[in-house]
Amino acid sequence: MDRDDILAFARRDWSQVAEAKTGFWRERKRGVSAEEMLAIGDQLRRHVQSVRPEWPSEGERADDLAVHLRVAEALRAVVIGPR
Repeated sequence: MDRDDILAFARRDWSQVAEAKTGFWRERKRGVSAEEMLAIGDQLRRHVQSVRPEWPSEGERADDLAVHLRVAEALRAVVIGPR
């Protein structure tokens, strides 16, 4: 790898890269089972824990729980009706 390779990489059309990634993941998600998605999520979790062994912190866990509770309440309101 030389200077020209690095410049070519830096100057590439990043919006095109983003579009390609979006298309890739859209197609990937269409053909993946729930079991495979859970496995992918577990792989991501393991990776983050290998990079940040302290993850998730108590604060991050509390924030995550708060989001889950809001989503559960919103779903409950749609299915059952508001309290």
